[in-house]
Amino acid sequence: MTSFFSFLKSKQFFIHFAIILVTIFIVFFCLIKWLSAYTDHGEFVEVPDFKGQEISTLKSFVNNKAVSYQVIDSIYDPKEKPGTVLRQEPEAKSKVKHNRTIYLYVTGMVAPQVQMPKLIDRSERQARLILQTYGLKVGRVTEKQADCNGCILSQTIKGKDIEPGKGVKKGSVIDLVVGVKDSYYTSNPGDTAASQDPNFDGE
Repeated sequence: MTSFFSFLKSKQFFIHFAIILVTIFIVFFCLIKWLSAYTDHGEFVEVPDFKGQEISTLKSFVNNKAVSYQVIDSIYDPKEKPGTVLRQEPEAKSKVKHNRTIYLYVTGMVAPQVQMPKLIDRSERQARLILQTYGLKVGRVTEKQADCNGCILSQTIKGKDIEPGKGVKKGSVIDLVVGVKDSYYTSNPGDTAASQDPNFDGE
């Protein structure tokens, strides 16, 4: 036991102890550096703004921007050019790691189909709300003499009757014929043109 305590006080012990401490420090330092390089710790890039970019230009657009992209969904919007980016995640100017994948939502090339709702015998107000819910548009509203005020008598696309349940493209324009019984009643054209049936005398 005496020799052991003597060793702890010896120069040789302190030399070995110092070597062990230096070795641990070097290993720990190297490990931290490796992890930092592996994860790009503290190094970020700014997400570019993909909105408005066309699919055909995306490869050249991300060149030298240190990010990648993936189109994950298409959204039909008749107001936008097909095949252009509408939305992205993460948003533009966000700070992300190098080579982060940016998820893109683009406009669909073809309008999705929806089932034509039944508008006949409903009120004009109801018909407008239903068309809006289905992603359809109100076109020309024509008044025609009938036994009701404001009831829908027919629903057409480009002059052809469209039966309830039939598939139509989202965004299609639906023309309506509205019944008028009393001369004081007028339909509510809103942002569409309203006209009278040539045979309707208003009485």
